[in-house]
Amino acid sequence: MGTLVISKKENNTYKYTYNNRKGNAIFTSNSYSSKAQCLSEINILKRNFSVITFVHYKTPSGKMFFKVNVNNHILGVSRKFTTPLLMEKGLNDLKNNFLTSEVLDFTEDVFSTLTEEII
Repeated sequence: MGTLVISKKENNTYKYTYNNRKGNAIFTSNSYSSKAQCLSEINILKRNFSVITFVHYKTPSGKMFFKVNVNNHILGVSRKFTTPLLMEKGLNDLKNNFLTSEVLDFTEDVFSTLTEEII
C-alpha cells in the first residue's frame, strides 16, 4: 500500500508525493499555495482516476519518467527511472495503490515545541 505525503517546501508552498510501500517517492505534484489545495487535488484525482493519462518522456541522458495528466493539465512528474522495467513497476504501483493510499500530513513542525531539556 502506498502513501500520499503532504509537505511544506522552503518557499512556503505545499506539495504531495506518492510513495510506494518501501517509502520511495514515485510521483511528485506541482507546488500549491495551501495545504487545502493539495488535499483538494488528491480528492479530485481519486474521483477521476479512470481518466488520468500517463505521458512517457526520456531525458537526454537516457533516463525515463512520466507526467500525470488530467484533461491536458499536468499535475506532477514522476521520479527518473534508469530502465523501462523500473518505470513500468513504478507506474503499476501508482495505478494499483493510489486509490487506497493513506494521506499523511507532514506540514506541521511537531518538534519545534520540544525544549532542549527533553532532547
